[in-house]
Parts: sequence; structure tokens; C-alpha cells
Amino acid sequence: ERVSPAVVSINAIQHRTVTRSLVPRGWEYFERFYPGMFPQRAFRQDVASMGSGVVVSDDGFILTNVHVVESADELVVALNDGRQYSARVLEKVPTWDLALIQLVEPPADLPVATLADPGDDLYIGEWAIAIGSPFGYLLADTQPTVTIGVISALNRDIKNTNSEGQAFLGMIQTDAAINPGNSGGPLVNSRGEVIGINTFIFTESGGSIGLGFAVPIARAQWIIREVRDFGYFRRAYVGFGIVEVNELIAQSLNLPSTDGFVVRDVISGSPAAKAGLQPYDVIISINGVALNDADTFNRLVYEAKVGTQLEFMAYREGKEFAGTIVLEEDPRRRE
Repeated sequence: ERVSPAVVSINAIQHRTVTRSLVPRGWEYFERFYPGMFPQRAFRQDVASMGSGVVVSDDGFILTNVHVVESADELVVALNDGRQYSARVLEKVPTWDLALIQLVEPPADLPVATLADPGDDLYIGEWAIAIGSPFGYLLADTQPTVTIGVISALNRDIKNTNSEGQAFLGMIQTDAAINPGNSGGPLVNSRGEVIGINTFIFTESGGSIGLGFAVPIARAQWIIREVRDFGYFRRAYVGFGIVEVNELIAQSLNLPSTDGFVVRDVISGSPAAKAGLQPYDVIISINGVALNDADTFNRLVYEAKVGTQLEFMAYREGKEFAGTIVLEEDPRRRE
């Protein structure tokens, strides 16, 4: 009851231009043989898709998923009571599938959800409540649907086969039913606080089979703070390419194991260059954590904030050395 009023249905409308032949009635047969015989006319076609979101501020900030809004030319948000408002995209972070949108003219009585403290611990087995608008295009009203389950696992690293191999790191797993249209809605604890944003499910049938995943709310709060402070989400930048060490590389570089990543190239003036890294250096640990796989590397490096110091250990020509990378804002962010 505390969160449901703040859950919204998002209608993402894509404008397309389609061309059709103006064929007089009874002449359709001849169009097959003379396709250029009749004049052409362009029409606008609107294609709509549905998703969910949750209002997180009284000035109209709404959290949802990137895949809900990414192709939209127009966003229409329906509140719990049926009122509809136009919205605009403020920021999209595809690596987390999180988007922040804002109502263009938010009402004074806009209901706002309470976000959980990112420092609060979650526990496997505690209640988890998924709220959203599943199959919203089939339902006549805008009232959200509530499904109840538990947190099944924490810090799940998932390779989403529907996202061109993209890996989602540190996800919350729940058996609360998440169905089409639920994406972007909140995952809530028993106190009515938002602990995550529902993102995707594992399914073969298209419906929920008890394997749903949500992005932890701490990431969403990070995006909100960045947009408030800077107007956009600052992506951290390292400035090197890497290759995972295999047996052949380990032998050719005289390495003691296949742990770590080979620095493939270093961009001049980048944080990696300022830290003294060079091509063919082999980074074996960051902040004391051994780099045994790509997910560990990505979590430590590409999910760190601008200004974070990364203490690394590396090999160069068979000798071990240490250094520090200070992450900077990606200069390609606004290109």
C-alpha cells in the first residue's frame, strides 16, 4: 500500500513512417506485376510498447529500464489513478539496464516511493514483492499488480542472452513473478521500501517460472545523485584494452599462472597511462582481489565511480610491480 500509488505504467511510443501504394479498388492484382504503376503515399504509424516504473521524487523522477524506453519517440506515463502525463528521458545506463525519466509537468500531489537505505543488508529468504503492470496492454485499468515471493539469491552475475551477451553483475534474484510489462517496476521489501528495479526473467515460455532478477537500488540511487549533481551519469574511464590470460600467453610472457589480464593498448593521457601501465603488462589483482575471471575485473573496474583509486599488482617482463589508477570521467561520454 505504501508503494503501489507510486508505481506507474509507461507507454513508449515509436513513430514510424510507412509507404503504401494508392491502389484503386479492384486493381490490387495488377500491383503485383506493375509495382510502380500507382502513386505512393507516406503515413505515420505509431508502435507502442508497455513497461512499468516507480516515482522516486516529487519533481517527477521515475526509475525504469532502458529496454522500456530506449526506442521511444514519445513517452506517456499513466499514474495509479489513471491520470496521464508526458515524460522525457533524463539518462540511460545500458550496462545496468536502468533509465531515469521525468514527468514534463508533474502534479503537486504526485505519490513518491520510499527507497531503501543502500547500506541495509538484504537476506536470502526475506520477503520480496514485485509491483508493476504485467500485460498492461491487455488490462483496462492502470492499477498495478502485486506478486509476492522471497529473495532467492544475492549478487548474481547473469549473462543475458537477449542482450547480445551483456553480463548483468550483482543482481538480486527473486521468485516473485515478473511478467512482460513488469519490467521497470519496483522490487519491495516487507517495510514497503524499494530494494531493486525489476529487469528480466529466465523463461522458455515467455511467462514467469520463478527466476526473476532486479538491479539493486543502490545503483539507481547512484544514477539519481549523478543526474542531480552533474546533469548526467558520469561513466568511469580507465583507458586501456585487455585480453584474458590463457596458457599460450602465460608461457610466452613467462607468467606463473593464467590469472589476470594482459594490457593490450593504453590510450595516451588516460588514467591507465598516468598510472604507468604499458602494453603487455599483466594485471593480476585490483584492490587485493585476484583477477580470476572477466566478471571480477568488470565489477572492480567498470562499476567503480569517477575518482575511485584502484590499487593494482602487475607483471612486466617477469617482474612484479604495484601502482594506482585514479578513475576519471570518460571523455567520450558526450561525443
